[in-house]
Amino acid sequence: MNAKRMPWPAWIAGAVLLLLLSGCAGGLRTETILIPDQPETVPDTGSGHAFDVNTIYRLPGMEEFNVSSWRWMASDMLARLSWGRGGWESIDRYASPYEKPEKLLKLEGYPLEFSDVSPNGRYFAHLAPGNGDQHHSTLTLVSIPEGVKTEVNSPYLLPRSAARELTWSSNSRFVSSFYMDEQGGIGIAVYDAELGELITYMMPDQNKSSLLHSVKLSAEGDGAIVVRSEPGKLTSFVLGLWKDGRFVSEYEHSLHENGGVEWLDPNRVVFAGTDGTLFVYDRRNGDLSVLMDQSGAFALSADRQYIAYSTDEATIDVAKLQGNNLLNKTTVYHGLIADELAWSPDKSALLVQGRKPYEAPSVVAPAVAAEEPLPAPSQRDLFGQQAIIIAFKSNK
Repeated sequence: MNAKRMPWPAWIAGAVLLLLLSGCAGGLRTETILIPDQPETVPDTGSGHAFDVNTIYRLPGMEEFNVSSWRWMASDMLARLSWGRGGWESIDRYASPYEKPEKLLKLEGYPLEFSDVSPNGRYFAHLAPGNGDQHHSTLTLVSIPEGVKTEVNSPYLLPRSAARELTWSSNSRFVSSFYMDEQGGIGIAVYDAELGELITYMMPDQNKSSLLHSVKLSAEGDGAIVVRSEPGKLTSFVLGLWKDGRFVSEYEHSLHENGGVEWLDPNRVVFAGTDGTLFVYDRRNGDLSVLMDQSGAFALSADRQYIAYSTDEATIDVAKLQGNNLLNKTTVYHGLIADELAWSPDKSALLVQGRKPYEAPSVVAPAVAAEEPLPAPSQRDLFGQQAIIIAFKSNK
């Protein structure tokens, strides 16, 4: 059988290449590296449509006068606080399909102060002034559903220049708040629910006109994100660490109006800039990377593999996080201006709390995002509150 002949242009090119290589042996070599004028695209995972919608659950009304926001307790269960004239009254839970409440824990006459449910739904935390002690307050943790109380003597809260709320770390280990000492200094009080210890840190050179919105610790507890604002300035965050009992700033940046900033891992934070650009900041090398343009509220899954975010078109989009890239970006709901987003613990569902547009939003059919046109922003009703759960098919 005759061998297949190589076309002569390829034969000549091969001979020239061999001559060049042999003639250059032992001497200088010249290499040409071709650099594309466009950045390389990240290949698709090949797994098909990563975020197929299975079911949309519309949650009971958001009666803001007597209930708190929704919180996940488990992958198919939500919790919500309710209160009356005497303060907090009960914690209710809603099992799928989230229609009827079940009284989970009765709270006997708690005054209305700093309160929240941990991200894992295991604790209700509450901070109230101490009995007749103007310099101290009482931090109370109530286990859910057992109702076991743990009370901790804490520095007094700062009602005028700090938000009246407690903030949990993403792994539900640390709960933190601001306080003011007897000399007027501002500090951060951190309770470690795992070790049962309270630690305080001072904030040096704090502008007395600043309003402190929140302080959120990293999962390891070695750093914190402080969100604050000053008169006439944009809301910003300060990323810092603890050093000799003090909070030391490492990095600062202004924020989008929703104030979104979150720990991605011990060294990186994700935040929405003033124009809605979603950034990733790496504290190890000071690198600032862009994830995407024009986002609003956002939320990371517990394992930091997925992100959900709102857009200016009142859509809810989801994507997979890979390095500093977003893969399989998918619109899963159209017709809600999200204020809060939260993934279920197993990332099988997304909780969305926000405001519906002036016209009623169309419900997304399974695996299909609604395509109804939206009214102009000036026509949107900013007062209609709505909460939904978007449940995904188990194909991720």
